[in-house]
Amino acid sequence: MVNAVVVCLAAASICVIPAAVCAQQEELEPRMVGRPGMTSVGMAGFADRFFSSEEELPTNYTAQVDILRFLTRRIAVRGGVVGSGSFGGETTEDAKAGSGAPALHGLGGVSFYFTPASMVSAYVGAEYWGQITQRSGRDVGSLIGTAGVQGAFSSRASFFIQGGYGARLNRGDDNELLTRFVGQIGLRIRM
Repeated sequence: MVNAVVVCLAAASICVIPAAVCAQQEELEPRMVGRPGMTSVGMAGFADRFFSSEEELPTNYTAQVDILRFLTRRIAVRGGVVGSGSFGGETTEDAKAGSGAPALHGLGGVSFYFTPASMVSAYVGAEYWGQITQRSGRDVGSLIGTAGVQGAFSSRASFFIQGGYGARLNRGDDNELLTRFVGQIGLRIRM
């Protein structure tokens, strides 16, 4: 009977000691926007509109999925796909092609984060957008300067708000400059 009590007491102390040690050494993941090697998958919805002096173009609504990876402490690369629909603009019988048309786009870019090790960081960057569907023959894509804010609300999730302004790399059919405004709001989940 004495042996049974000793075993029970020994088992109880073994259970208590690791729990106390684990509580003291537990590592909580910090809430931060990014660090080198960190990858996150983003989802966003946004509105986008081209402006032309020659015609009224529609406003597009868009859904996006992207992957963001920090290469260094402050520099991240981003790539993804964007699909859109539209409303407004000049109505035509045929489906519109070219800039301003609802389409599938591919994007890639780089961003510089000012304070990525904190819970909230502002960033600036540049992106290339290439239209994959509904493309006109001469369209070679757009370059867009971006600025935004990303904030971590948990160790695995963050929100972002981003805006951008840029232009198509070549002129329109009537030799006009086509500029572009992009606004995004979304979530990123850390992998």
